[in-house]
Amino acid sequence: MVNIISELLEIGFTEYEAKVYSVLLKQNVASATEITKIGNVPRGRIYDILNLLIEKGFCVTVPSTVKKFKAVNPEVAIHNLIELQKRKEQRMLETAKKLQEVYNNQKDTTSPLDYIQILTSKPSIIKKAEDIAQNCNKIFRTFNKPPYVKKYDNIIRKGPKFKAIYEIEEDNPEDFINCIKSYNQKGEEIRLIEKLPLKFIISDENTIMFTLKNRVGLKNDLTSMVVEHSDISYALIELFEIYWERAITLDEYLKTINRKINKIK
Repeated sequence: MVNIISELLEIGFTEYEAKVYSVLLKQNVASATEITKIGNVPRGRIYDILNLLIEKGFCVTVPSTVKKFKAVNPEVAIHNLIELQKRKEQRMLETAKKLQEVYNNQKDTTSPLDYIQILTSKPSIIKKAEDIAQNCNKIFRTFNKPPYVKKYDNIIRKGPKFKAIYEIEEDNPEDFINCIKSYNQKGEEIRLIEKLPLKFIISDENTIMFTLKNRVGLKNDLTSMVVEHSDISYALIELFEIYWERAITLDEYLKTINRKINKIK
């Protein structure tokens, strides 16, 4: 019985259909009540299952005082099922051709702004920045403004060059210095400047991500916009290089800090 049910499940029967048909194969004829008891099938489902088997050609009714059911010869039933599936497959192929015609004749619905993506939640912003960095092949440039997040710990890697300009944080210099030192030790080329116009990353020469402060009262105070467009990339790379030349190196910045500390002493 178990083997019969397993075989029926393999060819697409449901568990209850398999149980009912396996009972009918063992019996000459059987009533719904008898099938329910022998096959351990819920009484409330039995007639629905029998009607499905009749529709599929695996079962017929036998006229009598009490309505009974009989299994159709399996070879005949399965042959009929195969023919039915062949007709369905042919119908699906014909439908696919018609759908393909519609697809091929569709109007160009591409939006001129498909190269722009807006992100508003902090986790999605960080995840997108990491994805962009991971897919960088040549140079990963960044303008960094407070507040600083340790988001590059798993990003800086061998392969592309990482160049970063940081806006000097005056409020918490000790943490700021520790932060940028750790990035520098991991291979990031760092320069520092008093003020940056905005916060962004540029991956190679085609992907930019701006992060801007919201001017409206949203739960998250940052919104990021990802743009994949070479024209904008070239313009911002030029801007980056201008600020790179103006900015001071990490060593120069640390010397300045040390001089300030010595004056205070």
